[in-house]
This record gives sequence, structure tokens and C-alpha cells, in this order.
Amino acid sequence: MVKGVLVGFGIMLLLALIPIVHFVGIPFGPFIGGYFGITAAGGYSPTPAKRALVFGGLLGLIILVTTATSAVVLTILTDLNPWLIWAPVVGFTFYTSSMGALGAMYSQLRAAQ
Repeated sequence: MVKGVLVGFGIMLLLALIPIVHFVGIPFGPFIGGYFGITAAGGYSPTPAKRALVFGGLLGLIILVTTATSAVVLTILTDLNPWLIWAPVVGFTFYTSSMGALGAMYSQLRAAQ
């Protein structure tokens, strides 16, 4: 499962780094990463929904760690209001985990047909 999550995270980063594509790649990156990342994920789960939720949770955990690290650095180095720094961290984490789970679920449902 970790291999698939890292593949999904890599797809998200790749879509964010390409100029012009990043306007579409950043919002849809978690869904696309979940769609292709779940195929690289190993392991067995009795239901596709459970597997997709675990995938989305792990992808959200990686995003939480990376964004929280940068938020801690910003909180220490700047005098910005902490709410302005930490609210996007929470929002982006929830968005990434939910869209990654939706992409993984959609991929599994398409493969089952």
C-alpha cells in the first residue's frame, strides 16, 4: 500500500511542477494520483471502499507531514497569524485525502467492470 501511496504522491508533485499544467494539476492531482496509485498498491482488502479509504488516509498523512513541517517553519520565522498558516494545512490535508480516496475508489470500480 505504501508503494502505491508514494506513486500517487509522486504524480501529485509532478503535476504541480509542470508549468501551465499546474493550474489543472494541483486541484485534480490527488484524484489522478489516487486513480493510478491504487493500481501500484499491494495488499488485499475485502472491499474496495476500505482499500480506498486506507489509501486516502495514507496519502493525507503524507500531505499532513509535509505541509505541517513547512507551517512550523513559517510559524517560527514569521509573525503571521497562526490561523492563516494552519487553516490551509488542515484544508489541504482533508481535500487531498478525500480526493485521493475518491480516485482510488473510482479506479477499483472501473477495474471490477
